[in-house]
Amino acid sequence: MIRALLLIALVPAFVYGNVGRACINGRPQATNVNIIGCSAPPCDLVRGQDVIAYIDFTTDRAVTSMTTVPTATALGITAPYPLPAEFADTCAWLEGASCPLSANEDVTYRLTIPVLSIYPLVSLSIEIDIVDENDQSVSCFVVDAQVVPAN
Repeated sequence: MIRALLLIALVPAFVYGNVGRACINGRPQATNVNIIGCSAPPCDLVRGQDVIAYIDFTTDRAVTSMTTVPTATALGITAPYPLPAEFADTCAWLEGASCPLSANEDVTYRLTIPVLSIYPLVSLSIEIDIVDENDQSVSCFVVDAQVVPAN
């Protein structure tokens, strides 16, 4: 019985592992990054489907609003990876919390990244920087990924 309970408790850790790594320049790091369907990088970004990620982070100061700013690097080229406005508003996708946030508040953010069917089949790194109303980083992480065709 105990083995069965332990197995049930551990399966999510194997299915959804922390796949994020730290950003450069000392920006605050997410405490956990789980991308649905990805247990280890590189994560597959399926053309024509949305990628759903859950990001846990702790605010290091009070913030009024937040915006998600993705940047992609592929084939040696770094470029903005703009999100649709409804997904870029970080505060609209917090789970169990809402803006404004207090200093040292632990939050979970549900990020949706559309993967368009026209995207080339490439390996890339995606930096996700969550910035406050003053464009200062609140949390940042990088994930290695690859765009793959839909089945």
